Amino acid sequence: MTGHVIPAGVPAMPLEKYLKRAWPMLPGGVLRVALKKKDVRVNGVRSGADAVVKGGDALAIYLDDKWLSPEPDILFTDDRLIVAVKPRGLPVDVDRDGVGADTLLTRLQRRWPNAGLCHRLDAATGGIVLAAADEAVHEQALEAFRDHRGVRKRYRALALGSFDRQEGTLDAFIVKDARRGLVKVLHKNAPGAKPIRTRYRVLGRRGNDLSDVVLEPVTGRTHQLRAHMADFGHPLLGDDRYGDRAANRKYPGTGLCLWHERLTVSDDSPLTDYRGRVFEAKAPEWGEF
Repeated sequence: MTGHVIPAGVPAMPLEKYLKRAWPMLPGGVLRVALKKKDVRVNGVRSGADAVVKGGDALAIYLDDKWLSPEPDILFTDDRLIVAVKPRGLPVDVDRDGVGADTLLTRLQRRWPNAGLCHRLDAATGGIVLAAADEAVHEQALEAFRDHRGVRKRYRALALGSFDRQEGTLDAFIVKDARRGLVKVLHKNAPGAKPIRTRYRVLGRRGNDLSDVVLEPVTGRTHQLRAHMADFGHPLLGDDRYGDRAANRKYPGTGLCLWHERLTVSDDSPLTDYRGRVFEAKAPEWGEF
C-alpha cells in the first residue's frame, strides 16, 4: 500500500484524472483494473474512477510498488554527480500545481534524499539528465548549464521532410509566452527575445517523409529544438505543440521522437572533477517506418 496526500491547492477533479497526472507512467490497464476493483481509498473510503478528489485528500493505493515507485535508470554515479536516463513521458519534477508523485526527481530522492536537478527535459523528451547529491557539484553543474559552454548536448530525432542541405547551423531569436507555456521563433530581434542557435546533421532517410537527424542546441532555451526545427520547416515527429498534427496522425503511438543521447563535459567546465567525461544513452529505434 502507498499512502499519498494530494498537494494543497489542487483543484477538484476525478480520481482517475488525478492518478494519471500524479503517476504518468502507470500503465492504463493496471490503473483501470485498480479503479474497477476500488483498490484506491480516498479519505478511508474505497473509490472508483469517478470519485472526485482535491487538495488535502488522503489516498491509500493498493498496488505493487513496481508500478508506483520504480527505480531510476542510472548511467553513472559517484554519489556526488548522478547521470540518469529519463524515460519519455516521465516529468523531471512536479507540475504547476505541485502534482507529481512519480517524477525523475522523486525516483532519485528515494536513493539520494538531497538530490537536485542540474537541468531539465520536457516530459515528452527522453534521455540523459544530470542531477547532483553534493551541494558543491550541484552549483558547478548549474553554472555549466547557465553559460552554455560547460557542457555540450547532442540529441537524436526524427524530423519531417527531406533536407536540402545535409548539415547546417540555424540562427534566430525566441520569445516565451509564459501564460500559454509556448515559445515563438523570430527572425529578427524584438523586446524580450533571446538569440538561439541550433546545429543539425542528417543521418539518413526513414521511408518517404522522415529524416533521422542529430541536433545540437548551442544555446539552451525552453523548447528550442522543437520550435526551431518547426520554424525551419522540418518539425519533429510526434510534436503536436509546434509540429504537424496531421502528419503525426500517420504514425500513431510514436510520441515525440526526440532523445538526449550524449552529454559531453567540456575541458574547461565548472564541473572540474568531470572535465572531458562523455555520457551516452542510446536512442530508441522509434519503430519501423
